[in-house]
Amino acid sequence: MTALRCFRSAFLLVALVLLAGCASVPSKPLTDIRAIEGKWRGTITVGLGPPQFYYLTINPDATIVATWGPNWQWGTITLTGGQARFELSHLTSGTLLYYDGPDGRVITMNPDFGGWYVYVTPLT
Repeated sequence: MTALRCFRSAFLLVALVLLAGCASVPSKPLTDIRAIEGKWRGTITVGLGPPQFYYLTINPDATIVATWGPNWQWGTITLTGGQARFELSHLTSGTLLYYDGPDGRVITMNPDFGGWYVYVTPLT
């Protein structure tokens, strides 16, 4: 097994453990963008490919900037009735879930039509 393959396997295992921890904590309703405002980092998994580093900035006006690899996307978050949705570059929209449990804060992003998944924590 190559070093890169070992790294990928370890990274995926850590991501799955963190995700399993979130499964036991229900997502929190979002009624104010200030709860998630700031810089976040984590991973994006596209299709069956390996996770890639993902950086998300959420601004006070509910605009967002997402970057991973050479990709940049801009968009917005809308809050309605405690539910959060995102739209990126007028191409992709989906559900944003916010978790705040004993192990820390987490955001997950799932597009409406699948294909990728984002898991980020606050950048400290």
